[in-house]
Amino acid sequence: MKQISSSLPGTRATFGYFREALQPHFTLSNWDYEQGYFDRALDDKNTVFLRLPVKVLQGELDSPDAWLEIGRPFVIRHVYQTGVEEDIGYTEALASGLMNQFQEPVDKDAQIDSRWIRKAEAIVKELENRLA
Repeated sequence: MKQISSSLPGTRATFGYFREALQPHFTLSNWDYEQGYFDRALDDKNTVFLRLPVKVLQGELDSPDAWLEIGRPFVIRHVYQTGVEEDIGYTEALASGLMNQFQEPVDKDAQIDSRWIRKAEAIVKELENRLA
């Protein structure tokens, strides 16, 4: 994991506003009614992500009028097990993606290439301008 320096932490708005402002590239993930992440894949294999953590200040996270606060953005890389889909008879990309969703990563905090850090920093700068 690599944290990104940013002015975004502390930014507050409704879930509906953030959802609209972050589309189409970010999706809400790993959430419950009190916290979650807006994730954006940085690579084609969906293993490197820019994450914007959010916590709920008022309401429930899936409600458009819930108030959220952004935390410090970071980049994370997940390395998944290979060969799992062959063991269960699925070789299609869709089935492979579905299996990766539920399997434990081999390395949840794998080394991150500097090009992904630079890409994430550029995206965060753009978001700082958009959400300011």
